[in-house]
Amino acid sequence: MAEKHKVAGTWPGKVEILEHALPTLKDDQMLIRVELSGICGTDAHTFEKGFGPHRISGKVGYPLYLGHEYVGVIEKKGKEADKNMFYHTEVPQEGDRIWWGLDHYCNVCDWEVLYPGWQQWCLGAFFYGFDETPFHGAWSRYVILEPGTHIWKFDKKITPEKGVVVEPYIVGLRAVDKVLTLLSISEKEANPATDLFVIYGAGAIGNAALTALKASVPNSIAIVVDPNKHRLEMAKKLGADHVLNVKETTRDERIKFIKEIATSLDRPRLGDRWGVDAVIDCTGKNADVVIPEAIEILRPMGVLDEVGAFTAFTAGKFTIDPHEICARELFFVGSWAYPLSTCDKAIKQVNKGLFDKIPYHEIITHRRRLVAEDITNGIKSLLSGVGIKHVIDPWKA
Repeated sequence: MAEKHKVAGTWPGKVEILEHALPTLKDDQMLIRVELSGICGTDAHTFEKGFGPHRISGKVGYPLYLGHEYVGVIEKKGKEADKNMFYHTEVPQEGDRIWWGLDHYCNVCDWEVLYPGWQQWCLGAFFYGFDETPFHGAWSRYVILEPGTHIWKFDKKITPEKGVVVEPYIVGLRAVDKVLTLLSISEKEANPATDLFVIYGAGAIGNAALTALKASVPNSIAIVVDPNKHRLEMAKKLGADHVLNVKETTRDERIKFIKEIATSLDRPRLGDRWGVDAVIDCTGKNADVVIPEAIEILRPMGVLDEVGAFTAFTAGKFTIDPHEICARELFFVGSWAYPLSTCDKAIKQVNKGLFDKIPYHEIITHRRRLVAEDITNGIKSLLSGVGIKHVIDPWKA
């Protein structure tokens, strides 16, 4: 009988450690030994509300085998695996540390055939870390990669701690790239310097956006807003120029502080409606407060990118006067997942030492065991703002 291995199965409000026999590896598959796996806000909201990030309905079956932030080592390759995987770096060998794209595309739907670069809406995809198949999620000791998986090899100097936070960094990088692209449209018409940004939320994604921003626009001014002191301290370490604690400031105080910075910069006299170039919302909650405040502080033709509301019914709802968007010609956009080009860019940056220059991986504050109670505590801690990044070490006793 095949040896059974422990994997975490998740239902709304419940995590349970299940045992499944590891299937015989097919010739076109690859077996990965998981080193670390993160607990993401999306995982926590899935546990909390029972909704996963399905592209269309948001609904999923259970149990889900979660774990989409990961790093692992190739344990074994099927003899035809190299012919069936999509390698974006040199071909990795058994024993090499890798990252694999969590979206497994069908390669036949129109989103891929007719609109290359928009793979994240593939109609036939499944998602590593959001699937009903055992060993497709990394809250486990092993993952089986199916043919057609996109794979990147890490440089030998990349530690498991740096590798496990690559996925949330990709999310932040995608948000920054989108914001900078839209600001380039704005500046074709008016050309104010792009250098003042506000990031709401200093969790893993907010600090990822900050890291990507400082890597892309080193001289930018970044203001980070969050209710947790320890998360704001990390934001300072990663390059935030100013931080605002929601628990220690009022809405009016925050707006006044931000507007004073915006109007004090070396720019033309543009009136009291002048504000920041872009806001990136990474909170995933309190939309009734965050979104109206974000719109209030934007300059004309500024950008608001919604990144945090990745699962349904967790951020709440907001009310705004659409005149504010119309009169100031604001860009109000969302960032959903990411294309393969962003994955490529992120892995190249990390392999070239980005996390040595900006120590984003230090957001890891807690290590959890592959134990139901420990994972549940990690989820609840994350939801209550304890720590920043909780990771699961499936080999931790």
